[in-house]
Amino acid sequence: MEYSKKRIIKKAIPDNDKNGMNDTIKFQRDLTVKALALSVNVKHPYSGDVSLALTGPNGKTVNVLKPGRGPGKDVKQKFSGEMFNDFVGIKSKGDWVLKIADNASRDNGTLVDWTLDWSLANAKKSEIFIQDKTDLTSAQYCHQFGAIASMTAEVNVEHGHIGDLVMVLTSPAGKAITLHDRIGGTGKSINKTYSAQDLQAMNGEKAKGKWTMKISDTMPRDSGRIVSWKLNIKTTSQETAPIVKAAPISTKDNLRKIEGIGPKIEGLLNAEGINTWRQLAGTEVTRIKRILEAAGPRYQMHDPSSWPRQSKMAADGEWEKLQKLQDELDGGK
Repeated sequence: MEYSKKRIIKKAIPDNDKNGMNDTIKFQRDLTVKALALSVNVKHPYSGDVSLALTGPNGKTVNVLKPGRGPGKDVKQKFSGEMFNDFVGIKSKGDWVLKIADNASRDNGTLVDWTLDWSLANAKKSEIFIQDKTDLTSAQYCHQFGAIASMTAEVNVEHGHIGDLVMVLTSPAGKAITLHDRIGGTGKSINKTYSAQDLQAMNGEKAKGKWTMKISDTMPRDSGRIVSWKLNIKTTSQETAPIVKAAPISTKDNLRKIEGIGPKIEGLLNAEGINTWRQLAGTEVTRIKRILEAAGPRYQMHDPSSWPRQSKMAADGEWEKLQKLQDELDGGK
């Protein structure tokens, strides 16, 4: 599973100070790191002055960028691969600290933002944080055709004071229902299934498309996170899915919908001519393993044994079965 966290800093870097400045990303999920990438956006008239180091929760530090004499300005770059091997296999929970230093005088720079991207094993739940006094929108895409006959929603939100929250569900066509409106007082969580009666105003809406959950934190001091949310939709038989004609060979499916496949692995499969769910469903697991092994150690740890089965469900449009299977999987296994 892929996770990403970004810090927008826009803070001046101390000039000609090897101690530099530190900034921290706190990660709450206690999962195993399979791979890591660091992206930085630094404004500086002379990039050769800049050094970067990343320290993980295990206390190890990786010197990502050393001062140099080459020409150029700014550092807007993504670092990944073997340089972060010291973090592979550790637990992700804890403080990830970026140290940035300006090692020469006269030229001043700014750390604009930085991002960490983790590839993690055994991830089943999202980690979407609701910042204090802000709105957060989370989206899911429904592939099911037809008009809604009935639906329910399962929502799990953790927050220091749920009486601060307003939670609105919006259909692909823009119809909105308020599920939670500043009730519950000092309660710490909303872990509830909203019934077909609660959501009956959605009956008749088209199911297919992007559904959004918007949560607004109306008061300061308490923050929280969306642990998970899920829609269970039943449609009428009045509208059936269109006949799907055979796709041309050049058509590509989003292989990242398969649990265990991220952007890098999707690229490896595409390079081997595996571009669609149907093609992946018909690929022997042994061949997939050979593709991963040829790509190097960071890919050999992946277990593709369930990928053809998942892909067949996706190709057949069996999205509910696929979701149920993926809820049971650990990192694609």
